[in-house]
Amino acid sequence: MADLLNTAQKRTVLGHPTVLYSDRTIAIAITFNGDGKTDSGPGGIARSLLAAQDSKDGGGSYEIAIWRQDSVVPDDAALLSVAAKVLPTIPGRVNG
Repeated sequence: MADLLNTAQKRTVLGHPTVLYSDRTIAIAITFNGDGKTDSGPGGIARSLLAAQDSKDGGGSYEIAIWRQDSVVPDDAALLSVAAKVLPTIPGRVNG
């Protein structure tokens, strides 16, 4: 996956091959004044972590994304902290 993403950074997280990358989100605004109109445009920047299901990268992955509403890329330390808490709790995930 890292080869497909221009800004990807390869890492190992909790013993699994992992890729970190950033991308823009889409902002959707809905007005509730009776006309039901929507508007969309560029949103904030998301930082995503894509982790292989097993340590051998045999197929399948889990993805975690965090984002901000301003134009600043979320901190990798925050994303890695979330991943360290969430990934081990996924049913059926092979740890290590």
